Amino acid sequence: MELFEAIKTRRSIRQYEDGFVVPFEDLKKIIEAGMYAPSAMRKMPWEFLIITDQIMLDKIEKTHKYASFATSAGAMIAICVDKEKEHSGMGVIDVSLASQNIMLAAHAMGYGTCYCGVYPERHEEFADLLQMPPHVDLIGLIAIGKPIETKPIPERYDELKVHINRW
Repeated sequence: MELFEAIKTRRSIRQYEDGFVVPFEDLKKIIEAGMYAPSAMRKMPWEFLIITDQIMLDKIEKTHKYASFATSAGAMIAICVDKEKEHSGMGVIDVSLASQNIMLAAHAMGYGTCYCGVYPERHEEFADLLQMPPHVDLIGLIAIGKPIETKPIPERYDELKVHINRW
């Protein structure tokens, strides 16, 4: 898939083929794309937790009110920042950039994704659920699976939002 096509056609997918298993090698390749994101001072403070256990996905679905599709997605990637490795509080931005790479890579490979924000409101309950160390913050969860829905591609470019040299 060509880059601009991937950018323009990626959508948040919330309906997945139940029982579909995303191959572990594909998940690794998708995470690898995340690791090629830029990061402040090249600190790369990201950590990724692959979640494929159906019991854990069910717990996530019950814990996050906007993740009603976690179990059917078949996989989630927890996007985390290691606060001991980030540069000047830029870790959340670094892992956000990695998240976009992950979602674009998954889309290019034919998977659907949906980002579910966690930080800062839901961090504590998920830190306990996922047994995370105290120096790591969970920023978000990305559901990944075989999509069974399609969404229209609206035009998003808005000339009124572009300013040149001055506001």
